[in-house]
Amino acid sequence: MNRTAMRASQKDFENSMNQVKLLKKDPGNEVKLKLYALYKQATEGPCNMPKPGVFDLINKAKWDAWNALGSLPKEAARQNYVDLVSSLSPSLESSSQVEPGTDRKSTGFETLVVTSEDGITKIMFNRPKKKNAINTEEGW
Repeated sequence: MNRTAMRASQKDFENSMNQVKLLKKDPGNEVKLKLYALYKQATEGPCNMPKPGVFDLINKAKWDAWNALGSLPKEAARQNYVDLVSSLSPSLESSSQVEPGTDRKSTGFETLVVTSEDGITKIMFNRPKKKNAINTEEGW
């Protein structure tokens, strides 16, 4: 396979960063450390920070993950980040792979329609028999 064909663009990387925020299920600490390390490598390059102290467990784990990538090129780190996020995405694909400008219906409420377009989310009533009216006797 041609290496340039599989190289992730900056836009792919940014889309993957947004998809991570939409994960419905916690991927676990190991995966989060990989994501952190690949993000740092893709944005800053090889680890150049001093090693945290022994008792700073969280920052030490982050540092170890980032430092373990060595001199991995930024482009390769970006591609690995995109690949890792896409491997986490079976639960994401139904919600985040919607093309901009298309509508999506919320599955949570039959009487509401939620649409997203160009970063704007609209919540509308879906009660045609009641002409979308709110009345207090029925709870709405």
